[in-house]
Amino acid sequence: MSGWNVNQLVARCGSLGRTVISNALNARKGRKIPSADTVVRICQALGADSTPLLELLRQAKEDRRTPPPGPRAEDRSRQFAREPSSEVDDAADTSGRFDPLRRENLERSVQWALESAPPVPLASFPAAPVEGLYALYYVGSHSLYRPVSSSACAVPIYVDKSLPSGKSRSGMAVRGSMNRRLRTHLRSLEDVHDLDALDFLVRYLPVDEIWTIGPERLMIGDHRPVWNVVEGFGVHMQGSFRAATTPRTFWDELHPGRPQSERQRDAELSRADLQRAVRQHFARVASD
Repeated sequence: MSGWNVNQLVARCGSLGRTVISNALNARKGRKIPSADTVVRICQALGADSTPLLELLRQAKEDRRTPPPGPRAEDRSRQFAREPSSEVDDAADTSGRFDPLRRENLERSVQWALESAPPVPLASFPAAPVEGLYALYYVGSHSLYRPVSSSACAVPIYVDKSLPSGKSRSGMAVRGSMNRRLRTHLRSLEDVHDLDALDFLVRYLPVDEIWTIGPERLMIGDHRPVWNVVEGFGVHMQGSFRAATTPRTFWDELHPGRPQSERQRDAELSRADLQRAVRQHFARVASD
């Protein structure tokens, strides 16, 4: 980037703002991680290969959102009684006794409640404007997802939370109810060419917003759901104007068919590369 200045880079990157570019170039520990789209567009403007940076970005996001793996289902009670959480808070008990009021134990109880809920078909999810947690499970025959396909719904393919109407993860945009989120997921699965929406079940747990973030993080750390790693399934589809100027998400490259994605540029990784990455993800999970 010798001889360049930020103004020149802003001009080359089109709709990326100066603040977005400046934050991305000065990203460091404690600051917001730039999006994959931002990294790709800056690299394209500079004529640089974005692949190494995208791998670093994936690792940074995984490190930030993935806690140490929690106990297996069959060992939960025994392990919690034997190995109290290392988190220090007001409810900590240094005697080694199990403390049900410790925050991590409270969060685990929410996770267990979700995992104990009966799975229901995504296509017939009951209309209920609730906030809380939910997990999708795959029971179909797609060869790529054979490692998690099971009627026992042991390993989710995707985990997310629904925030109250009028709020978002950033506190700015409207998200809507869990019912609306799941309807959006259902439409996505109905639109793509290689998945059947009838092959998906959902567990859901209405719970106050304060008890969504921690349990979601714990559940993702325990199971490492593949669609939480291959980003794009839960992303709000962009308007037609922006769609033409942005690359497809990795999920849309893997599973073509959503109308907006058809107007987008190819993703940074090919479908074959992403299929390989999914298989490698399952192999890593199985070996841990």
